[in-house]
Amino acid sequence: MLDFRDVEALSDEKATDHLEMRVRPSDKVLMSRAAELTGVKLSAFVRASAAREAERVLREHQTTALSERDRQLLLEALDNPPPPTRAARDAVRGYRSRIANAG
Repeated sequence: MLDFRDVEALSDEKATDHLEMRVRPSDKVLMSRAAELTGVKLSAFVRASAAREAERVLREHQTTALSERDRQLLLEALDNPPPPTRAARDAVRGYRSRIANAG
């Protein structure tokens, strides 16, 4: 788990951009208490928490999880690909024709 005291040490990049937001008073109390318990300023706590959540969301959207069955089907298809369909062959011919006529 990230130690909030190390947040600033993770990057040489200087914080120069500004982000302003409104929060409910109860949310501010909650975040302030959590920041105090971790021994950091509220802004450092919010910045680190938001960055960590953003990284999690991006990682989740960049990863595809397959069931064991789907994984096996994918590996089988990669090892033994089906023959190209007629539409695929036509697409290749069209591509090659455009490339040949492009230059």
